[in-house]
Amino acid sequence: MEPIPLETLLLEGRRSGQIGGSVEAHGAHALGFVGFEHASAFGGDVLDLGSGVGLPALVLAAAHPGSRWTLVERRTGRAELLRRAVTRLGWQSRVEVVADDAAEVAAERRGAYDWVTARSFGPPAITAELGAPFLKPGGSLLTSEPPEVDVRSRWPRHGLERCGLTLAETWQTTAGSYVR
Repeated sequence: MEPIPLETLLLEGRRSGQIGGSVEAHGAHALGFVGFEHASAFGGDVLDLGSGVGLPALVLAAAHPGSRWTLVERRTGRAELLRRAVTRLGWQSRVEVVADDAAEVAAERRGAYDWVTARSFGPPAITAELGAPFLKPGGSLLTSEPPEVDVRSRWPRHGLERCGLTLAETWQTTAGSYVR
């Protein structure tokens, strides 16, 4: 099967009602995940929590072809759509889709990833609690934030410390706000 452009898959997601808005806006938002100070370090093994239709994972995988991805999506129907998308993109050798709850996957893959990404996954406490176990020592959790929020109050130091995390930095792009 001939690989197809990622944009085509995102347009299919929009037509099916799984995402709204422009594909370009979703792409810009996904690329904003790597807008942090030392983003050149991004790559290696990456896990995406609650992958949905593949945002930001598929966009970031396209932008960083040397990275290896695990997309965790508990809804089996969406996971199957992601598997088909990965096959259509020809990325089976570097992108794996796991249809399971993140807590179950964490038990098997503790400390296996350099990076964890999460877009609209859940409240900060849940995202930190489920994302942190996947990280290798020195790894980072990258999340996007709702506009106009006080990030420090959403990600309190004491809560992060319970998960073995610290708030390293926040940044904004024209497409969104982010936390590492």
